[in-house]
Amino acid sequence: MNETNKWLSLIIVLVAPLLSVIDVYIVNMALPEIKQQYVTSDSNTELVISSYLLGYCVFLVTGGRAGDFFGRKKIFIIGTLSFTITSALCGCAVTILQLILFRFFQGVAAAFMIPQTLTIIQVTFREAKERNTAFGFFGITLGIASILGQFLGGYFVAHHYIEESWRLIFLINVPFGLVTVVLSFFFLQETSLHKGGKFDMLGVLLLTIALGSLIYGLTLVPEQGLSVLVLLLPFLSGIFLYIFWKNQKRKTQQQSSPLMNTNLFKIKSFNLVLLVALFFFGAHNSYLLICAVQFQKTLHLDPYVASQYFTFNGIGFLMSSFIALKLLHKYGIKLLIIGCFLMIISLVLQVFTLGDPANVDYIPCFLLLYGLGQGILLPSILNYALKKIPADYAALAGGVYSTVQQFSSAFGISIIGSVFFYSLKQHLDGYSIAMSMAIVYLVFVALFLYRLSKLNTTNPS
Repeated sequence: MNETNKWLSLIIVLVAPLLSVIDVYIVNMALPEIKQQYVTSDSNTELVISSYLLGYCVFLVTGGRAGDFFGRKKIFIIGTLSFTITSALCGCAVTILQLILFRFFQGVAAAFMIPQTLTIIQVTFREAKERNTAFGFFGITLGIASILGQFLGGYFVAHHYIEESWRLIFLINVPFGLVTVVLSFFFLQETSLHKGGKFDMLGVLLLTIALGSLIYGLTLVPEQGLSVLVLLLPFLSGIFLYIFWKNQKRKTQQQSSPLMNTNLFKIKSFNLVLLVALFFFGAHNSYLLICAVQFQKTLHLDPYVASQYFTFNGIGFLMSSFIALKLLHKYGIKLLIIGCFLMIISLVLQVFTLGDPANVDYIPCFLLLYGLGQGILLPSILNYALKKIPADYAALAGGVYSTVQQFSSAFGISIIGSVFFYSLKQHLDGYSIAMSMAIVYLVFVALFLYRLSKLNTTNPS
């Protein structure tokens, strides 16, 4: 593949993380409008977010392996087209239950797009420096998408291009999705297929039940609290995860095409980066949701005005992310730890000031600082996750990493978000309590990064 086609392929496949991550956040600002439109409960409106994350998280590993067996270009096109169709269905949903169901299948479609993006980057950019740059742009895309999602949610709610303008948060995906499908068909090259063996349907079934039970149980917490069903589902998930792990370990030893090759988890640095991702995305996703609610409910900001404040986050993110890409080879993980501490400082300052509407003028500074830290940290996490991964494991590693990322999003929103909404109902300072939990999450991120830096200097694996 020549240099031009290589970078054109990168632009095409980066549309997948852009659209899929935008759709995690674009709903935040529109939740009040959606609730009013369908005259429904807080729990149902939260499920509009959680159902998407459920479908996204549960099928990521399956999506990665499907690309190995059936072709990454083919699965990328099918996933992108399915995402486009389900986005249109979400935008046309008549009832809240239809919207929740379509959002679930939209998440499933995203789960088949993303692993192909990661693998296509891994196999297209063979040279280490180019691959680091490509993965850096992948991380930058994730950060831009999270900020753009917040902004577009408020923008479409405020600008009444159609009668029920919130529907545009889903319909906007349609033209971009169709163009991406066409460009993919003509310009992406098919990668080599998995030779021999069978697609592990039993592994798919066990993992789907395990992750589905766990994530669905978490989505019920805001509505049911610690009910019997909420406690039973994680227990059931644990049993199926154990069965899945034993099944995959046996198939790995027998070399009988497991869904998840367990040798991947012998790479210590990969395990540490998964822990970094677990706590980082749990804090980051819950933070954005909490801010969206706090800015409107407590600080009395219009949705569009609130969404505009997140542009400062985006400015900080873009500034630091491009600088970090140039400095990362020199300072390594120390630079990421600095980014984590900038985020922590921002959250601490927000805890002490943004409970009072009189302090609204400080929001740009706090979000800029948060974005600076986020821009240093987020684009490089994936690069460290896949740094020591053999090419044969690229799709699997990408799928596992993305699964952890989306699981942590659902987990963070369910745990920290539930504490936030419950505290508000009890007339407590839910914002400060929830933000303090996010700070604790980021402290763990810094600790795991420090451990990763020591591992890299003492052990190459």
